[in-house]
Amino acid sequence: STALQLPITADEAGSGLVPPAVATELLGDAGAVLILVMLFMAIVSTGSAESIAVSSLVAYDIYREYLNPDATGEQILFVSRCVVVGFGLVMGALSILLFELGLNLGWAYLFMGV
Repeated sequence: STALQLPITADEAGSGLVPPAVATELLGDAGAVLILVMLFMAIVSTGSAESIAVSSLVAYDIYREYLNPDATGEQILFVSRCVVVGFGLVMGALSILLFELGLNLGWAYLFMGV
């Protein structure tokens, strides 16, 4: 933020707001819209991949392997859908908890040792 004299605080920088501030400073409103679109695409892509991975692991490697070896395709699909909903709710609750505790990207970087 020092190089462009961006009007952001250290807390905002620690929360990961430097890229949107730079894009807005360099490209104006178009930069803000581009950052918003890129953020949306990244979140949806990551969430989809995580949900599919967790639901497949639970449905095939746990449910079909140990709980119901004779499961039909419909039963596996039902379990998979239930896991996607449950996983989404748990991750949403966890994200709210982390937000309320004040743990942001700055904390994550320090925790990783970066």
